Amino acid sequence: MSFKYIPDVGKEIRYNRIINPSTDRMVIIPLDHGIILGPLPGIENPAQTVKDVISGGVNSVVFNAGLAPRLYKEYMNKCGAIFNLTNVITEEQGITLISTVEYAIRNGADAVSVQIQVGSKHEQHMLNNARIVLDQCSNWGIPVLGMMYPTEKLLEKNGTDAILHAARAGAELGFDIVKTSYTGDSISFKNLVDSCPVPVVIAGGPKANSSQQILSMVKEAIRCGAAGVALGRNVWQHPNPAQVTEDIVNIVHHQNL
Repeated sequence: MSFKYIPDVGKEIRYNRIINPSTDRMVIIPLDHGIILGPLPGIENPAQTVKDVISGGVNSVVFNAGLAPRLYKEYMNKCGAIFNLTNVITEEQGITLISTVEYAIRNGADAVSVQIQVGSKHEQHMLNNARIVLDQCSNWGIPVLGMMYPTEKLLEKNGTDAILHAARAGAELGFDIVKTSYTGDSISFKNLVDSCPVPVVIAGGPKANSSQQILSMVKEAIRCGAAGVALGRNVWQHPNPAQVTEDIVNIVHHQNL
């Protein structure tokens, strides 16, 4: 008698809400900058920002857990919602838990996210945050996005190897998706994707000098096998957030390379 593997159905359903199931790739727009950076231009009116990126075809938006329920009418049944459960206000590397998995489930999250700054003096605390969230999400079938970034000090010391290490660490910890920085060139980023056995999405980083610069980075990442992007200020600080979102969607899902 043979036994068929039964997948974690709840987790699979939720995962497919934050990606495009027909391509297995994703365009994610983080909207969780308001805690640490305040009401930056582009997110002064988060409801309008959500409308803009949805009109451009975004798959999911990352919200700080406390903001998401106030905006649910804007995104409900239009895109996926990822609740960020870790953040900080003023202590640059002191990332800590700001909400719970239970709260995320109760308020309709499709997935949650956790950040770890690899090389930080607070790394052990952030790892403990991740352990708590991953354990609870395993119980409830909730996908977890791991935001894995080396500190500037570690990056200066080890170069792009620090980014590769951070990404692989995210997979080793058990994250379903790893978000990390683009390494800056196709050879090292292809090595990162090939050595990280879970889907990798690239962060946008600081505001780019031009739309072409950010779109070129997206194209290169997709060519190297990235599962998609998670771009914040390079989308919502663009003069036309809906249009640049649509341009990114065309690259990620329609191979407009």
